[in-house]
Amino acid sequence: MPRDHTASDAADLDPTWSVMLRRGARRRCPRCGSRGLFRSWWSVKERCPRCGLLFAREPGYFTGVYLVNLGLVLVLLFVMVMGFAVWRGSHPDGPILPILAAGAAVAVGVPVVFYPFARTIWSALDLAMTPLEGEEMAEAAEFAASVDSEEPR
Repeated sequence: MPRDHTASDAADLDPTWSVMLRRGARRRCPRCGSRGLFRSWWSVKERCPRCGLLFAREPGYFTGVYLVNLGLVLVLLFVMVMGFAVWRGSHPDGPILPILAAGAAVAVGVPVVFYPFARTIWSALDLAMTPLEGEEMAEAAEFAASVDSEEPR
Protein backbone atom coordinates (compact mmCIF):
# COMPACT_ATOMS: atom_id res chain seq x y z
CA MET A 1 0.00 0.00 0.00
CA PRO A 2 1.48 3.40 -0.92
CA ARG A 3 2.45 5.58 1.97
CA ASP A 4 0.43 8.77 2.30
CA HIS A 5 2.44 11.89 3.02
CA THR A 6 1.73 13.52 6.36
CA ALA A 7 2.86 16.52 8.37
CA SER A 8 6.11 14.75 9.27
CA ASP A 9 7.01 14.76 5.57
CA ALA A 10 6.23 18.46 5.30
CA ALA A 11 8.72 19.06 8.11
CA ASP A 12 11.37 17.35 5.96
CA LEU A 13 11.82 20.23 3.54
CA ASP A 14 15.42 19.29 2.78
CA PRO A 15 14.94 15.77 1.37
CA THR A 16 17.65 13.67 -0.24
CA TRP A 17 18.05 13.25 -4.00
CA SER A 18 16.44 9.82 -3.94
CA VAL A 19 13.44 11.05 -1.96
CA MET A 20 12.94 13.99 -4.33
CA LEU A 21 13.20 11.77 -7.41
CA ARG A 22 10.75 9.22 -5.96
CA ARG A 23 8.31 12.02 -5.21
CA GLY A 24 8.75 13.44 -8.71
CA ALA A 25 8.17 10.01 -10.28
CA ARG A 26 4.83 9.88 -8.44
CA ARG A 27 3.75 13.39 -9.60
CA ARG A 28 4.26 14.91 -6.18
CA CYS A 29 6.06 17.98 -4.93
CA PRO A 30 9.76 17.11 -4.65
CA ARG A 31 10.15 19.30 -1.57
CA CYS A 32 7.23 18.19 0.64
CA GLY A 33 5.61 15.25 -1.18
CA SER A 34 2.24 16.96 -1.57
CA ARG A 35 -0.29 15.91 -4.20
CA GLY A 36 -2.60 18.17 -6.18
CA LEU A 37 0.06 19.98 -8.20
CA PHE A 38 -1.77 19.84 -11.53
CA ARG A 39 -4.74 21.81 -12.82
CA SER A 40 -4.96 19.46 -15.80
CA TRP A 41 -2.79 16.85 -17.52
CA TRP A 42 -0.80 19.64 -19.22
CA SER A 43 -0.88 22.42 -16.62
CA VAL A 44 0.94 22.50 -13.30
CA LYS A 45 0.04 25.03 -10.64
CA GLU A 46 2.43 27.93 -10.11
CA ARG A 47 3.33 26.81 -6.58
CA CYS A 48 2.94 23.75 -4.40
CA PRO A 49 -0.27 24.22 -2.43
CA ARG A 50 1.38 22.80 0.70
CA CYS A 51 4.95 24.12 0.95
CA GLY A 52 4.79 27.00 -1.55
CA LEU A 53 7.62 25.76 -3.81
CA LEU A 54 7.67 27.81 -7.00
CA PHE A 55 7.84 25.34 -9.89
CA ALA A 56 8.99 27.68 -12.68
CA ARG A 57 12.00 29.14 -10.90
CA GLU A 58 13.28 31.05 -13.95
CA PRO A 59 12.19 31.85 -17.52
CA GLY A 60 12.30 28.77 -19.75
CA TYR A 61 12.43 26.55 -16.67
CA PHE A 62 10.39 23.71 -18.09
CA THR A 63 12.67 23.23 -21.11
CA GLY A 64 14.26 20.50 -19.01
CA VAL A 65 10.95 18.62 -19.08
CA TYR A 66 11.47 18.05 -22.79
CA LEU A 67 14.93 16.69 -22.06
CA VAL A 68 13.53 14.20 -19.54
CA ASN A 69 10.80 13.14 -21.98
CA LEU A 70 13.25 12.89 -24.90
CA GLY A 71 15.69 10.86 -22.81
CA LEU A 72 13.01 8.33 -21.90
CA VAL A 73 11.83 8.00 -25.50
CA LEU A 74 15.40 7.57 -26.77
CA VAL A 75 16.12 4.84 -24.22
CA LEU A 76 12.90 3.00 -25.10
CA LEU A 77 13.53 3.28 -28.83
CA PHE A 78 17.14 2.12 -28.40
CA VAL A 79 16.00 -0.96 -26.48
CA MET A 80 13.38 -1.66 -29.17
CA VAL A 81 15.92 -1.31 -32.00
CA MET A 82 18.44 -3.55 -30.24
CA GLY A 83 15.74 -6.14 -29.56
CA PHE A 84 14.63 -5.94 -33.17
CA ALA A 85 18.23 -6.37 -34.39
CA VAL A 86 18.63 -9.52 -32.30
CA TRP A 87 15.25 -10.86 -33.45
CA ARG A 88 15.98 -9.95 -37.08
CA GLY A 89 19.26 -11.90 -36.90
CA SER A 90 17.33 -15.10 -36.32
CA HIS A 91 14.35 -14.16 -38.55
CA PRO A 92 15.86 -12.48 -41.64
CA ASP A 93 12.61 -12.68 -43.59
CA GLY A 94 10.44 -11.43 -40.71
CA PRO A 95 8.14 -8.44 -41.13
CA ILE A 96 9.45 -4.96 -40.40
CA LEU A 97 6.12 -3.09 -40.32
CA PRO A 98 5.16 -4.12 -36.74
CA ILE A 99 8.39 -2.75 -35.24
CA LEU A 100 8.02 0.48 -37.23
CA ALA A 101 4.44 0.88 -35.98
CA ALA A 102 5.52 0.12 -32.40
CA GLY A 103 8.39 2.62 -32.68
CA ALA A 104 6.05 5.32 -33.98
CA ALA A 105 3.59 4.60 -31.17
CA VAL A 106 6.38 4.89 -28.58
CA ALA A 107 7.76 8.07 -30.16
CA VAL A 108 4.34 9.76 -30.11
CA GLY A 109 2.54 8.15 -27.17
CA VAL A 110 5.19 8.02 -24.46
CA PRO A 111 5.85 11.78 -24.35
CA VAL A 112 2.12 12.48 -24.07
CA VAL A 113 1.52 9.92 -21.33
CA PHE A 114 4.75 10.69 -19.45
CA TYR A 115 4.55 14.51 -19.63
CA PRO A 116 3.22 15.27 -16.11
CA PHE A 117 5.69 12.81 -14.61
CA ALA A 118 8.50 14.49 -16.55
CA ARG A 119 7.45 17.86 -15.11
CA THR A 120 7.67 16.74 -11.50
CA ILE A 121 10.84 14.70 -12.15
CA TRP A 122 12.43 17.79 -13.71
CA SER A 123 11.38 19.86 -10.67
CA ALA A 124 13.01 17.25 -8.43
CA LEU A 125 16.22 17.22 -10.46
CA ASP A 126 16.39 21.01 -10.49
CA LEU A 127 15.71 21.30 -6.78
CA ALA A 128 18.36 18.67 -6.04
CA MET A 129 20.94 20.44 -8.22
CA THR A 130 19.98 23.98 -7.18
CA PRO A 131 18.61 24.07 -3.62
CA LEU A 132 16.34 26.94 -2.65
CA GLU A 133 18.03 30.12 -1.54
CA GLY A 134 16.92 32.15 1.47
CA GLU A 135 14.66 34.49 -0.49
CA GLU A 136 12.95 31.57 -2.29
CA MET A 137 12.39 29.78 1.03
CA ALA A 138 10.87 32.92 2.54
CA GLU A 139 8.53 33.38 -0.46
CA ALA A 140 7.51 29.72 -0.28
CA ALA A 141 6.79 29.95 3.44
CA GLU A 142 4.80 33.16 2.94
CA PHE A 143 2.72 31.54 0.18
CA ALA A 144 2.10 28.39 2.25
CA ALA A 145 1.03 30.53 5.22
CA SER A 146 -1.37 32.53 3.04
CA VAL A 147 -2.92 29.31 1.70
CA ASP A 148 -3.28 27.96 5.25
CA SER A 149 -5.00 31.15 6.41
CA GLU A 150 -7.49 30.99 3.50
CA GLU A 151 -8.60 27.43 4.27
CA PRO A 152 -11.72 27.12 6.43
CA ARG A 153 -11.05 25.55 9.78
